[in-house]
Amino acid sequence: MRTTVMVPVERVFCDAHIARDGSEVEAKDCLTLAGHAWDLCLEHSIVFSRYLRDALGSPAEPASAAPVAAETTTPEAEQEDRQDDTEEDMAEAEPEVRPTVLVSGEIPGYEWDDAREAVRNLGYEVVGRADASTVLIICGEGAERATKKMRDAVEFGIPCFDATRPGAFRDAVCSGEFKGGDPLPRPVRKDAQAVRSERSTLKSEAQAIREWATAQGLAVSAKGPISGSVRHAYRVATRNDQQAA
Repeated sequence: MRTTVMVPVERVFCDAHIARDGSEVEAKDCLTLAGHAWDLCLEHSIVFSRYLRDALGSPAEPASAAPVAAETTTPEAEQEDRQDDTEEDMAEAEPEVRPTVLVSGEIPGYEWDDAREAVRNLGYEVVGRADASTVLIICGEGAERATKKMRDAVEFGIPCFDATRPGAFRDAVCSGEFKGGDPLPRPVRKDAQAVRSERSTLKSEAQAIREWATAQGLAVSAKGPISGSVRHAYRVATRNDQQAA
């Protein structure tokens, strides 16, 4: 069954057309003045808007924001700003001061470079001579032969870490901290004849190291000091050859 329902639809007509000739033209706009409102079609909306514009002029543009006065800076203030910026840049550029550590002798179970790299990874700087920033001396096998480092440790009162104890160096690396307090090895005292003999031995060894390094393709200077890593590699290789024989 079909049922037709009539729904009333309200239509708004133009008041100007009704006032002029009573015709019903649908309104599209509304003009409101002093509490009175007139519904207008598109045609009369344009006409009356022209009347008002001609009589009153075009609507004023929204007031723009007041101009902001430019900030003025005195030469003294500029100088202070530059000084502040310079101080901040210098503070940022200052490198972090790292505590230094002496490493003397060979560390059991570690290659020469590996042992020193392990110390650096814990935030220390490995140095050859002590100063006021040196906080520890790590003594491995043969550390007592480094008489200068031993004297530095005594002079500056540097704590000693004995790396010859089984597993001591590895445990310190794993824990992230080296703790001093071990007795410092006594430096080897040598008479004049022993010194001359050692110098002769070192000279012969230096020549042998250079020949071995050249054969291995390692960079080594013809004169002057030989790096500790090359010297250590030579001694390890020589020791292995002797054990194999």
